[in-house]
Amino acid sequence: MARTINEIQTVIEGNLRDKGLTLSSSSVAEWRLWSFVVAAAINVFEHILDIFRKEVDDLTDRVTPGTLRWYAAQVMRFQTGHKLEYDSQTAMLYYPVDDPAARVIKVVAIIETPNHLTVKVATQTDDGEIKPILEQDRYNFVSYMDAIKFAGISVDVVSQNADRLRYDMIVYHDAAYPPSVVKESVEAALEAYKTDIGFDGIIYRQRLIDAVMAAEGVITVDVRSISRAGAADGDQFSEIGVADALDAGYFDYDVSGSRIEMKTVNSIEL
Repeated sequence: MARTINEIQTVIEGNLRDKGLTLSSSSVAEWRLWSFVVAAAINVFEHILDIFRKEVDDLTDRVTPGTLRWYAAQVMRFQTGHKLEYDSQTAMLYYPVDDPAARVIKVVAIIETPNHLTVKVATQTDDGEIKPILEQDRYNFVSYMDAIKFAGISVDVVSQNADRLRYDMIVYHDAAYPPSVVKESVEAALEAYKTDIGFDGIIYRQRLIDAVMAAEGVITVDVRSISRAGAADGDQFSEIGVADALDAGYFDYDVSGSRIEMKTVNSIEL
């Protein structure tokens, strides 16, 4: 993890003093300027190393057969109506034709238990609606998973109506932004979050808050309630604490039961 510039400067100063050098105590001493320049360069380099390490780790997880990331990547690779072929040279299954239009699965969540995977999938319409895949596509996908899964692993495929999510929040915004503009930005951020929850099918309360906080003009947000109901729960919504697993692996907002109240940051009671 990258060190701060101050931390690096402290190390540099300690090394210089260990070498017996006499350093001026002036806050504008030339050695302080040069130590800052060197520390800033090292800080940038360490940040680059952190980013590179994360990219390598993500790539390793994704390409290592049998990991959840690998299974998630294979699920998104599924092409309905196409037959997998076997390459005897590489011992790999592949599609002879690359057909992006046949990749009907747009959302995936995978739950792992010993020797078993529960794969929750959904598709997405042109207008952004997330919904279950067609029964024929589900049948084809089950056959696909049977072909690619590891020996000894059983797989259940789930594709059902979305869980419903309700929220009640006060969004405090910069007074320079019109409330309507900020609200539209918040709603757009919430919509984007629907397809960005990760392949574990878990909704994290803080990540939803972070999505709202990232909207243009938002200063802070007071989330009074975030609750969820699965397809079998009817109107029985349960409050989400730190996190909650989605029955369908994905969700949609219950707009009629949700509320966003807009206030300027000046109205916060301190």
